Amino acid sequence: MNWHDLLFWEVVLAGAVRLATPLIFAALGEMLTERSGLINLGVNGIMTAGAFAAVVGSSMFGWTGGLLAAAIVGGLYGLLIALSVIKGGANQIIVGIAIAFVGTGLTDYLFKIWQPSGQSAMFVPLVPTLKIPGLAELPFFGQLLFSHTLLTYAALALLAGVSFYMARTRGGLRLRAVGDDPEGASLQGIRADRIRMAAVIVGGVLMGIGGAAITIGFLGSFTSGVVAGRGYVALAVVIIGRWTPAGALVGALLFAFFDSLSLRSESGFAGVPTELFYMLPYAATLFVLVLSARGKAGPRALGREPG
Repeated sequence: MNWHDLLFWEVVLAGAVRLATPLIFAALGEMLTERSGLINLGVNGIMTAGAFAAVVGSSMFGWTGGLLAAAIVGGLYGLLIALSVIKGGANQIIVGIAIAFVGTGLTDYLFKIWQPSGQSAMFVPLVPTLKIPGLAELPFFGQLLFSHTLLTYAALALLAGVSFYMARTRGGLRLRAVGDDPEGASLQGIRADRIRMAAVIVGGVLMGIGGAAITIGFLGSFTSGVVAGRGYVALAVVIIGRWTPAGALVGALLFAFFDSLSLRSESGFAGVPTELFYMLPYAATLFVLVLSARGKAGPRALGREPG
């Protein structure tokens, strides 16, 4: 392997870590929701709304304002889903699909009001990049591990935190109990409806931040379709990861690797249609999803309508 090849793979792998960040947030949000026994199919719409809210907030109050705006918008969508499904008794699949369309359509409408030209005319403040002194300059591993935005490090810390919460705390035990047997949990004095509402709302917050990780994490602007279906990929990542934080990390990195590889390889193969490179990460994710679908490791009450 020569220096050119080494540099190529350094860029691809570092890009994969960066591109995995939005998926980690969104997948963790969906994982918490599904661990409570509910399915949120509106991930893509919530991420789109969060991505736009982050740009608007960042343009007015800096990147911290952008993150806060994305979290609030995501939480509000989560609250809407929770009230509709848990309190209102609406079908969770229909509500999720509706949120996916409403989140995307309403965001596109608001974007056209904000920028009638159809393109973001400004580049808003990005989340800062943290370069670890003495390590970021290391060959190959410096850019790969020690030179990323604060959001990337926050996503990795959140993975560890959620893993600990699910495995070691009473709250995590109750969440898993509700997802497996809500009626039995209720007999033990656990308020299943409250736990589910909290899980859906927190999940919405994380999905909104996942959208923000795209626009103010590395793009600096918003355009229609900027999420590019990553919300649906996050749904697949949860299944690929067997409803665990560690598995979600692996699934997110898998998609992000092929996404980064397609971006770097696109200009390197003359005569190969660019559409083939665009479909590569999605095709790879679908292939792994089919392989990992054998057996069931999800919550036993997943998808059951709240009673």
